[in-house]
Amino acid sequence: MPKKVPTDKVVIKGIVTVYQEDPETGERIYLVKDKENHWVDAGLKGLVSALICDVVESGYVRAWSYDFKIYLGTDTATTTGHNTTALVSPIGSAPGTPPDHTDGCDISNPSTGVWEICYIAIWYAGSISGTVGEMALYLKPFDNLTPHWTVSGNVEFNEAMVSRLSVADGDFSAFTIDTSKSLTVEWKIRIEFA
Repeated sequence: MPKKVPTDKVVIKGIVTVYQEDPETGERIYLVKDKENHWVDAGLKGLVSALICDVVESGYVRAWSYDFKIYLGTDTATTTGHNTTALVSPIGSAPGTPPDHTDGCDISNPSTGVWEICYIAIWYAGSISGTVGEMALYLKPFDNLTPHWTVSGNVEFNEAMVSRLSVADGDFSAFTIDTSKSLTVEWKIRIEFA
């Protein structure tokens, strides 16, 4: 009798929604709706690093979500590889024009075996312009790949692009920012039993 192969797995997705809001009516105009991201090495290594960490001692450790950023770019021709480290053509000086406001949402458990967090970035009307062909989530992931590593004292990990969405990958269609409206990017991270 053949041995049964387990099929249980954990799926980690980034799900991105982008909209602009009419300042008078509050109506949302969706430009990108629930599109999946592409994780890159910094994000993947960060997850592995978290799993092999032994001790986080006293002091502050600024990592992962601390002062996160989402940046936008104009490139529409370059696909995302595992070794992609930055937007190809950021809007503004590299790594890009930071949002005017960032926020998060509560951790949610929308269904059995599913957990979500989200990062929200808002650019106010007139603060950013251009045609968007790529976007990226920048966090401060752990970066030590030594088994049983420890961290102590006051430490702040480096900002790194952990995932990207792009026109070149077929994730969304390029759109031009309407500078009379605010622009919001919601980047959900969903972890689910599959």
